[in-house]
Amino acid sequence: MKTCFLSIDVEKRQEDKSFEGVENLYNLLNIFKKHNVNATLFVTGEVLEKYPDLVKRWSENFEIACHNYNHKMLDSIEIASREKQLKDFVVLYENVLKARPNGFRAPRNVIDNEQFPLLKAYSFKYDSSVFSRYPWPIRRYDGYKGRAPILPYYPSKKNYLKKGKLDILEIPESPITFFGLPVLNLPVVATWIRKWGVWVYKLIFFFLRPRYISFNMHSWDGVEFEGKSCINSGKYYLNQLDQMIKLLLKKGYTFKTGKQIYEEFSKNR
Repeated sequence: MKTCFLSIDVEKRQEDKSFEGVENLYNLLNIFKKHNVNATLFVTGEVLEKYPDLVKRWSENFEIACHNYNHKMLDSIEIASREKQLKDFVVLYENVLKARPNGFRAPRNVIDNEQFPLLKAYSFKYDSSVFSRYPWPIRRYDGYKGRAPILPYYPSKKNYLKKGKLDILEIPESPITFFGLPVLNLPVVATWIRKWGVWVYKLIFFFLRPRYISFNMHSWDGVEFEGKSCINSGKYYLNQLDQMIKLLLKKGYTFKTGKQIYEEFSKNR
């Protein structure tokens, strides 16, 4: 069975501090509902605090996970501040959704070994921060810290990029890999789809059908905006998203939430 982990980072746009994408998230979610696919929404505490009723509505159909309280990268804040952000998020999440969050994703995918004990302390079941491969000669990315397993794995305490015995499952943001070649790893992310279009992925999936991929986007991809990386945002991307989901379904991918992936792996551990 081939799995696609579909997710949205639900946050304000960092360039202009706009919540327009959050307020119009139905643009993306309606396409998910159209195709009856599961997805996980990694929501910041700022969004949960500002739009509790919206988040409760989303939770009726999709998993709600943690994208930290604010969108500051973890390597820019002290451990005590990290813990406070997790604690504040969990308390708010419990108050709004009457449950505990299962999943975590670090802002800009920047995570380190010190974050995992904190996640464990607040009963998180899985993390989805690791970029396991990236075509680094083409474009640098803050969150890419080196090669890691492509399939979900339990990390090592000493090095989260390696397999080990931690109780938290790592669900990596894995690209389509080209036979292990370091420069030919294509992420399935909205930014790249907006730049290149679905036709590139159609060509790739004609030859390659990996067992597991992730497909990630941001809440603001579905609205037209100006500034950095604005190309083909809004209506164009919504059309491409519809086509991409059709393609993945046609290729036999089953869409699963982070919680569903965690439950499958924990049974077989």
